[in-house]
Amino acid sequence: MRQRHTYSKSLKAQVVQECEQPGVSVSSGALTHGINANVVRRWLPHKRNNAVANLPAFVPLQLAPTAQATPGTSVSIEIPYEQGALTVTWPAFDPVGFARFVRGLTR
Repeated sequence: MRQRHTYSKSLKAQVVQECEQPGVSVSSGALTHGINANVVRRWLPHKRNNAVANLPAFVPLQLAPTAQATPGTSVSIEIPYEQGALTVTWPAFDPVGFARFVRGLTR
């Protein structure tokens, strides 16, 4: 039966750091230390997950003000049906109300 190897955290960190260098593949980095490349590949996600945990949880954003529709602006939609067509004109500043109205028609 094969003996399972255990590697120190410092060796794992060193191998991962070497494998992340430009031009160095995981296979070649593992081979220089006599470790199977699949073992080293299992170490890589652990390092990435720890790096993500160190990112700030909240990043404030500066948003540009959105253009508001003027009160006189309206939206028209034509809905065809068996007897002809229904044209609905709705104030552009109330898109939520318009969506609610259209949803009510489809029920």
